Amino acid sequence: MLKPSRLPLVVPIVVRERLTRGGRVRVPEPMVMADLQEVAEYDQAGATVQLPLHHCNAMALGSLLPPDGLVVDLGCGSGRQLLRLALGRPDARLIGLDLSTPMLETGRRLALEHGIADRVELRTGDIASLGLDLAQKASLISCCLALHHLSTEELAVRCLEAIRQARERTGCGVYIFDLVRLRHPRSWPAMLSLAAIPGEAFLRDAIASERAAFTFTELTGLLQRTGLADLQHACVGPLGEYQLHWVPGQRPGAPSRWQTVPLPREAHLLTWIARRSFPRALMRRP
Repeated sequence: MLKPSRLPLVVPIVVRERLTRGGRVRVPEPMVMADLQEVAEYDQAGATVQLPLHHCNAMALGSLLPPDGLVVDLGCGSGRQLLRLALGRPDARLIGLDLSTPMLETGRRLALEHGIADRVELRTGDIASLGLDLAQKASLISCCLALHHLSTEELAVRCLEAIRQARERTGCGVYIFDLVRLRHPRSWPAMLSLAAIPGEAFLRDAIASERAAFTFTELTGLLQRTGLADLQHACVGPLGEYQLHWVPGQRPGAPSRWQTVPLPREAHLLTWIARRSFPRALMRRP
């Protein structure tokens, strides 16, 4: 997953980013990934280079989810992260929403292959809106690596307001994880060069996603604007290239015990690095 020969570049990349002043203009990207090659490489990345992030996010979600709870995930993609959560929390029920038909079809095949299709339902749905039936049932609403796909700030506000309304009705927890638009234009491409990327299509999409991301300040401001000001906040990663915003549910209860989910040997180092940058409270195993 990591290219050992390029690891010495981490320090100069971090130093350059932290010394950079000013910012960059947000450049929106397409909301829906429908190209079959892009979908295939995205899913492959979820099983390889993105697996450590999915694993840490799944553990964090598991720490916020009450026993027998329901997670509604906005922008689930091919469901790789939901797969990790379903394996780690066998008591959980999960509903994922996405607008990409190829992504949903890929995720449904994965759920069948891993024997979790009875607990994981993937539906066509817009992350900028949340159906009343889902909102009334959710124990935890998550949105991971999806907000940057919304082309305008107004759409992001609609999504966050839907989450806030669901929380007001149900007292559910909230977990939002996304990229940060960094200050230096070469910081993110340089970090991507340290890892074994599954293909050119994924690389292009990953670079475009960082350009389309909100800065930490921008997204924190949108949360305050939409009535989610009480969420906790953190930046994750060596550059602070990911941002995390979360709050437990009002009636969380003691979460069920996290079941150990095996990781490929080549993912151990990157997972260890990722876990150390996540808030400790979210990485504790019940």
